[in-house]
Amino acid sequence: MAKRRLTDQQKRRIASNKKNLTQNQHTLDNKIFDGLVVSHHGRKLVVETEDLKQYHCKLRQNLGDIACGDSVVIQLDNISDENPNAIVVAVNERKNLLQKTGFAGQAKAVAANIGQVAIVCSVIPEPNPYLIDRYLIATENLRANVLIILNKIDLLNDENRQSINDLKNVYKNIGYHLIETSVKKNIGIDELKSALDNTISILVGLSGVGKSSLVKILLPETEIRIGETSDATGEGKHTTTVSSLYHLTDGGALIDSPGVRDFTPTNRNKEDIVNGFVELRHYQGYCKFKNCTHTTEPGCAISEALDNNELSQQRVNSFKKMIDDLQE
Repeated sequence: MAKRRLTDQQKRRIASNKKNLTQNQHTLDNKIFDGLVVSHHGRKLVVETEDLKQYHCKLRQNLGDIACGDSVVIQLDNISDENPNAIVVAVNERKNLLQKTGFAGQAKAVAANIGQVAIVCSVIPEPNPYLIDRYLIATENLRANVLIILNKIDLLNDENRQSINDLKNVYKNIGYHLIETSVKKNIGIDELKSALDNTISILVGLSGVGKSSLVKILLPETEIRIGETSDATGEGKHTTTVSSLYHLTDGGALIDSPGVRDFTPTNRNKEDIVNGFVELRHYQGYCKFKNCTHTTEPGCAISEALDNNELSQQRVNSFKKMIDDLQE
């Protein structure tokens, strides 16, 4: 569904209303403000204005998919402090929009206007490199910064140490910022706080990796539900069910998104996938065949780089699987 656009007449009316509000703060009728979506679940929104007042908002039709982090225009009609409801009448231009593939292959908005995607994985449940790589592809095509958080580092032991070290080396070697954290042992929390300063970050990852626990230690005054990991499956239960934006004390903001079992980026073509693998961009255009799919063709620059130990086998496997998924 197409996003509703403001007509010239509507834009003039909004500008006029904002000017009138500045001149007369006592007028309660027909108020129009810009606001930030700080909570989003279905068609239920909470929008925060510049004075940090929050309004429970309804949506006008044909606005399209709205996400936490969106800048919107809200209209307040005949309300009072006892009835702080409003209507979202338009969505302002976005810097970017993180999306995933939802039901029937349709793109579903996750968060808007984000400066950093913080991918949270943990020692337990065991990290899923293919999921991490799919988040990385989506982030690289947003042109947002990436932060990888390896949480629950206190659970490292002789059985998982090698696999965890291998995973860390893969992403550090290609230049990603990786922070090891433990809420129980207070490891890496100061470094994490510093990495989240002065930007809007979204925490993404599997259920049970400890996103809500991290939000709780970053914002101790905020009421955050903490979930548990299932002893039977080793996976987490969905604790966060609504995307919410929190203001950080040292600047910046943090969006806590619901945990997932899976994430599929909305790759439009092979170029999106190549661009999402930062270490593969260098080889683009050096294959023998211009239409190389980088899978089985002779003279493929990526396959040759893998044979020369210039690339990670794990990352190339993820890349080829995404190419196959796109073709399917």
